[in-house]
Amino acid sequence: MPAVGPDSVVSRDQDSGEVGPERSVRELSRDRRKLERDEVRRFTRGARAGRRRWLWIGGGALSVIAFVLIAFFSPITAVREIRVEGTRALPADQVAAALGDLQGRPLAQVTASDVGERLSPFVLVQSYSVQVVPPSILVVRIVERVPVGTVEVNGAPTLVDAAGVALGDAAASATVPAIDTGGTAGAGFPAAAQVSLALGDAFRTITAATSNSVELTLRDGTTVVWGGAEDSARKTQVFTALRTATAGQGVSVYDVSSPEAPVTR
Repeated sequence: MPAVGPDSVVSRDQDSGEVGPERSVRELSRDRRKLERDEVRRFTRGARAGRRRWLWIGGGALSVIAFVLIAFFSPITAVREIRVEGTRALPADQVAAALGDLQGRPLAQVTASDVGERLSPFVLVQSYSVQVVPPSILVVRIVERVPVGTVEVNGAPTLVDAAGVALGDAAASATVPAIDTGGTAGAGFPAAAQVSLALGDAFRTITAATSNSVELTLRDGTTVVWGGAEDSARKTQVFTALRTATAGQGVSVYDVSSPEAPVTR
């Protein structure tokens, strides 16, 4: 049998009864410590994964906060250019000047309400939209009100749009028809306004006591019985064809209220 020292242990095979090689106490201690470390890792694996997950979430949250702070307060994102698009009758430079005090404000702090407050004095502005183009461009798109004619307001002709909004005095009355419906509150005004939008400025006057009794007077004095505002595109085609076909025949009245059965006289 091998000699047994103070730092050695003897192993014996349980089946054969033979004595195995000696192992030092130091080696056994090292194996035990390794086993303990493995056990600790196994039981703390979930906790470590949880810490990594929270660290990742915390890092992402800090990144978002930093981005928001930069967007809201950094001069890098301040408005340096204001573009006004969609204007026709309304001078774009006047609109840009009204928005001028937004220059230098961070884009993220500019709201649609801020723009709307500055556009409110412009009666021609029907609607608007705001687009931000990073890092420093503010785009404002304007939809203007379209004059459909003039109505009598307190005894004076006033330009109005299809909604009956007064757009100012009738300086452009030569290019839009006079609408005689008893004012914008009259029963025939909506239909007259729709017909004016469909036909443009080819007529001198549009009268309508009701929504189905629209009549037009051309600038040469010819009368067109239009009826209601529905089928205006078809009625326009029929009227144009009739007028061309009867040119020089002295027709003074065209009735296209029923476009499938028009009448002239």
